[in-house]
Amino acid sequence: NIIIFLLIGVVIILGGVLVFSNIQNNPSNTTQNNSGPQPGILVSEKEWDFGKVIQGEKPSHVFIVKNEGEGDLIIESIKESCPCIEVSISTTLIQSGKSAELKASYDTTDYEGKDEKHIHIYSNDPREPDKKINLYIEIEKLTAPYSEE
Repeated sequence: NIIIFLLIGVVIILGGVLVFSNIQNNPSNTTQNNSGPQPGILVSEKEWDFGKVIQGEKPSHVFIVKNEGEGDLIIESIKESCPCIEVSISTTLIQSGKSAELKASYDTTDYEGKDEKHIHIYSNDPREPDKKINLYIEIEKLTAPYSEE
């Protein structure tokens, strides 16, 4: 019985060593490759305040997204924190030193009061793969003036 336990123990230990060394030598495909020229994302503003607007208006702003790195910047996706925010970007591949325009619009039709929303730009920048932009707005409901008849 002791020999069986020793053999099982040796097999478990060797199996653990093999698995651990395999993990060390073959990193996952999700690991960022940091060799070679790297991109660097830079956005013209980290936040934007649309100010006071009347409900139903659709204010917009154009952000400049620049690649300040040496490698190509690839915009993998852009996510808005609300369906009321619409974004479009002029290109998803930004070469070193070049820029793209990111247009953000806020549909205030169903909203009222002060609000804060966010845009997330997901890219291949290893230092900042999720670039966040904060958006602020104050939506006023337009009321008809009271009239006596």
